[in-house]
Amino acid sequence: MIMTGAHDDFLVALSIGIAIFASYTALSLAGRIRASRQRARRVWLGAAAVTLGGGIWAMHFVAMLAFSMPGMTISYDVGPTLLSLALAIGFTGAGLATLNWQQVTPARTALAGALIATGVVGMHYLGMAAMRMPAALRYDPVWVAISIVIALVAATAAVWLASRDRKLPQRIAAAVVMGAAIAGMHYAGMYAATFTMAGMDDAQGLASVGQTYLAITISFLTSLILLLSLGAAQLERVFQRAARREARIALRLQVADILRGRSAEVALPEVAALMGAHFGVTRTGFGDLDPLEDVFDYSTCWTDGSAPPLLGRFPAAAFGPKIVAALTAGRTVAIGDLFASDLSDESRTQATAREVDTRAILVVPFVRGGRLRTIVYLNDRKPRHWRADEISFMEEIAERVRLVIERSAVEDQLRELNASLEMRVEQRTRELQRAEAGRRAADALYRAYFEHTPDPLSVIAVGVDGEFLIEQMNPAHEAALGVRLDAIRGKRLQQCLPPRIAQRMVRAYRHIVQTREIAHYRHSFVVGGEPRHWDTTLVPLSEEGRVTRIVASSRDVTRQVAAEEALRQAQKMEAIGQLTGGVAHDFNNLLTPILGSLDRLHRKGVVDERDRRFVAGALQSAERARTLIQRLLSFARRQPLQIAPVDVSELVRSMADLISSTIGPQIKVAVDAPAGVPAATADANQLEMALLNLAVNARDAMPQGGQLRIGVSHAVIGEGDMRELGAGRYICLCVADTGVGMDQETQRRAIEPFFSTKGVGQGTGLGLSMAHGLAAQLGGALTIDSQPGAGTQIMLWLPESVDAAQSGAGGAEADEAHAFSGTVLLVDDDELVRDSAAQMLRDIGLTVTCAASAAAALDQVDAGMRPDLLVTDHLMPGMTGSSLALQLRERLPGIRLLIISGYADAGDIDDSLPRLSKPFVQADLVAALRDLG
Repeated sequence: MIMTGAHDDFLVALSIGIAIFASYTALSLAGRIRASRQRARRVWLGAAAVTLGGGIWAMHFVAMLAFSMPGMTISYDVGPTLLSLALAIGFTGAGLATLNWQQVTPARTALAGALIATGVVGMHYLGMAAMRMPAALRYDPVWVAISIVIALVAATAAVWLASRDRKLPQRIAAAVVMGAAIAGMHYAGMYAATFTMAGMDDAQGLASVGQTYLAITISFLTSLILLLSLGAAQLERVFQRAARREARIALRLQVADILRGRSAEVALPEVAALMGAHFGVTRTGFGDLDPLEDVFDYSTCWTDGSAPPLLGRFPAAAFGPKIVAALTAGRTVAIGDLFASDLSDESRTQATAREVDTRAILVVPFVRGGRLRTIVYLNDRKPRHWRADEISFMEEIAERVRLVIERSAVEDQLRELNASLEMRVEQRTRELQRAEAGRRAADALYRAYFEHTPDPLSVIAVGVDGEFLIEQMNPAHEAALGVRLDAIRGKRLQQCLPPRIAQRMVRAYRHIVQTREIAHYRHSFVVGGEPRHWDTTLVPLSEEGRVTRIVASSRDVTRQVAAEEALRQAQKMEAIGQLTGGVAHDFNNLLTPILGSLDRLHRKGVVDERDRRFVAGALQSAERARTLIQRLLSFARRQPLQIAPVDVSELVRSMADLISSTIGPQIKVAVDAPAGVPAATADANQLEMALLNLAVNARDAMPQGGQLRIGVSHAVIGEGDMRELGAGRYICLCVADTGVGMDQETQRRAIEPFFSTKGVGQGTGLGLSMAHGLAAQLGGALTIDSQPGAGTQIMLWLPESVDAAQSGAGGAEADEAHAFSGTVLLVDDDELVRDSAAQMLRDIGLTVTCAASAAAALDQVDAGMRPDLLVTDHLMPGMTGSSLALQLRERLPGIRLLIISGYADAGDIDDSLPRLSKPFVQADLVAALRDLG
């Protein structure tokens, strides 16, 4: 017969209370397991096993005692009952020991839950088997399975809850849930049991214990054990808190002493060692972040010896992006297991953890100015649960260290700043000393320049009323103006200068004050009756926004102005010379047919004697014109000296009329040029020009008229007789006047280029210089003998020539009867010259073919003409006569060549070509042809 049992409500409630109380006690003891190490952990592990296992057993047994069936007495066998208690405690201890309390994993949690559930299930059904009653016991498999599942869930939940560090309200709630689950497992198992009535004899004679006695005893013992466990846990927690507090106080004091009495370099390793020992970690230290390279420099590290120190440079990225982001944000990073945390699940982070043999880390960042600067870290080789108080204490120690590090950094900066300030002060002092020395040197240099420069310098003060006062003036300025600074210092310009000059200078100074710009100008004035020209630069000096001084720097450019004027005169003379050369050439072309025609009339003769006289007079006038043109050409010539023996007496006599007409009727010209004076080595044309220049200078020295004497003499100079000349024989050309004369200074400078005693525009200052240069080139000298008011005598000394002078009239007396034969190609672009020359050539027996240009002449040669003689003008349109002659000489090797030209400056005529100058008469032409051979 199946029996139906009932439960005592009081005992059911008591059993559930025991389960909840046991769960709460176990959770409290689990916290001690996590917080303890080594032996203490084992003790607390055993206590938790006894508490939880015993509590579950007590709950089970009280719940069994709460069960009763009408008319049936239930008792329990002591042996199986105690064995069920041992199963509960043993399997609970095994499960708790299996769990890794520093880093709880699901696998370990499931394994521990399975072990504890096995103990609970075994304890329950073994306890059921210990029941002694007159009934047979059977179990419903479904509810047995349900009870086992409830046991697994309850045990696993118990392990999971025990592994978490919870506060009191959470712990109570967890204990209620856990206790209800344990009770649920028991009552599910009881529901699976079916009791069938048996004979009364089956239960007789067994040793048993009454239900009431057992319930009271078990409840009392269980409560006592649980209370003792809670009390022990609470006392141990109090002791540990006190110990940790004392240890932390001691650590704070030690750290404070270390940080206060030592530098950061010495203190940090000691602090790291203290932190490592206090927290019981594998490794601790400090790392500084290089923001430029994003690399941590680990220079301080302590280890317990089980792991190598972390020293050197490691990239910040080795932490992994998540950890770096947290540290950069200033958050402390606490990871119990780097291989199981979401914050460290990057592959780079886990690779770094394996590389440095680290499982748990606690890192406190130092952030300054919004940037991560330094970290303080704790490393452990094993997974570890970081308590909140450990994290906060670590942050406290890190903050103390941070303050010291920053203080040390500030002290270093202060030391560097002090050193830098001292260095800068010293450097600045040296700079000031150098500047002062430089200023003194500059002042001395400026003063030396101011005192000794030949340029006039002055400083003009600008008064507040706009007046300009003389403040400073250097000696050169004093000497140039003939005044002393002491006499005019502080005076207005209008008081020291003539009104016209003062007005001009005041106007210039006012312009400087208004524009505040440097100005340059040239002003002219008269000092001591002589004109002066100064180039002046005005530099404004400002103070407080207004011009207070003007520095004037002047340069005397009087000689430069004279030289520029002389250069302009020389350029005009050169232009005149070029014009004269061109005009003379045209006159030569005009004179050639005139002179040729008159010469032909003179040679042929006329019937009327009166006509013959007219022709002779015209011929004489044409000769005089030719002579004049030759002198003009000589004046215009620009070529090197043509040195040859020159009859100086003949040259002077031939120029007497030209000199007289040039210097005018107020000057009487006397010539003393005896015949028989030896020839001189000279260039006749240059000598003529020099003589003409000397005559003009003499005329200018006699503005009221006077006498000009020109003499030629021969002299023998001994060694040392004259400083200017060496020993030898010389021809002296003397030009003397009765003019104003010269003083010693003027005589000394008279031969300087561009020096002139005449007014501006009245001379080039080159006459005496050119004459002196000519004499020096020829190996002679120029001497001056003069006295103021007694006239001037200039002597041009020329070396005597070893050869006799050539006569200039030989050509006219040439043998006109000389007969010529052959064909002549005559080339000239002037028709009159061409006709006159052709007639002369025909008169001496030559056959003449004419051409108006070099191109026409070449065309005739190309056509087959083979002339024996080429007579050609030089300057013609297109090709020159010289080029034509050279081409025909190559094409007709036997041809004779003669160049006729109206220019004296024929430097582009080949030297190998014979020449005949225009104008010419038949005798000149015959002589030139005879010289050709």
